[in-house]
Amino acid sequence: MSRPLHLFLFHGLGADGDDLAPISDLITERVALTDHHWQVHRPDAPVSPVSLNGGLPMPSWFDLIADNGGIEADRDSLAGITADLQQQVQDTVGDDPYILGGFSQGGVLANRLMLTLPRPPLAAVMLSTWLPAPEQIVRPTDGRDPAVFIGHGEHDNLIPVRAAGMVNAFLQDCGLSNVTEQHYPVEHGILPEELQDITEWLNDYLNKQGAR
Repeated sequence: MSRPLHLFLFHGLGADGDDLAPISDLITERVALTDHHWQVHRPDAPVSPVSLNGGLPMPSWFDLIADNGGIEADRDSLAGITADLQQQVQDTVGDDPYILGGFSQGGVLANRLMLTLPRPPLAAVMLSTWLPAPEQIVRPTDGRDPAVFIGHGEHDNLIPVRAAGMVNAFLQDCGLSNVTEQHYPVEHGILPEELQDITEWLNDYLNKQGAR
């Protein structure tokens, strides 16, 4: 029996795991595996008050605060959910290979988990996301170098496209050498063209790694 290749996808603010079903469906349909089989995980964020939205409870991985016209992450809740998800991912995958991905808030978590989990993923996909509280991230010293796909909308009015370059630069400072950054003519969302690029990128990478 083949071993699983786990795919974790973390959704954005106010959504749920099903919001990213089109991504996981496309990956499992178009990225064929031989020695492994896909096992998809799309967890739901807890429902909690979000300061940015006047304290209205909604699915949110961590609190967001308006700050001088920008959006600031609450550092305590961000650190807490990162620790919770570290344990959840480790308990789920054991010693199986895995891939992380996320949109917006979920991309923040995919990035942190990729850099801080004791055993790194094969790859990570970060869409329309940013880099809050980088001082909390202990930079890896084990030489890990997973492939990373960063996608961002050129017209994103929530998270400016320059945030993609900041994530990219931080990852390279952490020693990652296989980072792909792509911009798309969209606001805070995902285009079919972007999904196509993700599946082609992942196919190419898994082929090179012999990790199917």
